[in-house]
Amino acid sequence: MCSLLLLQSPQSAEARGSWDAWKADLKREVVASGIPPSLFDRAMASARQPDRKVKKLNKSQPERRLSFLKYRSSRADAARIRIGRQKYAKYKSTLSSVERRYGVDSCVIASIWGLETAYGGFKGSFPVIPSLATLAYDSNRKAFFRKQLIQAFHIVHSGQVSLGQFVGEWAGASGHPQFLPTSWKNYAVDYNGDGRKDIWNSIPDALGSIANYLRSNGWQAGQPWAVEVRLPRNFSRSHVDRKTRKSAAEWKAMGVQVPGGVPSSLSGRIVTPDGGPAFLAFRNFDTIMTYNNSTYYAGTVGWMADQICRR
Repeated sequence: MCSLLLLQSPQSAEARGSWDAWKADLKREVVASGIPPSLFDRAMASARQPDRKVKKLNKSQPERRLSFLKYRSSRADAARIRIGRQKYAKYKSTLSSVERRYGVDSCVIASIWGLETAYGGFKGSFPVIPSLATLAYDSNRKAFFRKQLIQAFHIVHSGQVSLGQFVGEWAGASGHPQFLPTSWKNYAVDYNGDGRKDIWNSIPDALGSIANYLRSNGWQAGQPWAVEVRLPRNFSRSHVDRKTRKSAAEWKAMGVQVPGGVPSSLSGRIVTPDGGPAFLAFRNFDTIMTYNNSTYYAGTVGWMADQICRR
């Protein structure tokens, strides 16, 4: 046992030295960007080594792929829909105001809020700065996470959130909308007018920020997100990709059964998630995917939005 410990200790000392040297280099960059050294030291005080849990989560992969309908039923279950209806009723005035200002469907805003943090019920428990530091030090996207990390220091330094409240999920997203630091910089809004873009504690700011994100990424006001369709038996898979977009009339001419009420000129693409129904997905479906680049996620957001608003 002792010999094993002796063999292991030089490696761990080397690892600590590498981490300490990396932190010292990071501190020079962060301080040069205008952050006080004392803030850096406080934020990184607990980061004596890379966070093992963050590293494990970053490297872990799902054991198997869920079908779309299983994913949807697990994420948008009856309880989350029921709570969503209660939250929508409680914050209807704010949601309606946000929809008028940004032109984004309030039901979709509520659905994203529900899927990301269970309507603020669980916003994560990982300290954002140490988590991002781990990923900036040891991941396959070091430059990306270093950029997020430096922006995170500036969020705290500007007084937007305290270090104690700056917690989120393991990859650095935080607040009601689960924004990464650069998303906060680009899309967060001070909707309640108190001088802070407080996505961590202010529900109006959080809902307005979700809407601003979607509008900024191409949301089309007044258009649907998608409709379920039936494909003909001889439908070629070559038509199922992100680039093939046709009008509803053109898809109908190819034998696709499109529900009534869809404008014949409205353009969309066919999406066929594993184990789920086929969709004619419109531009707003693709905009939802900018929030999370997954057809499962976008399909679940849209479906739960419809359930929350009973449409």
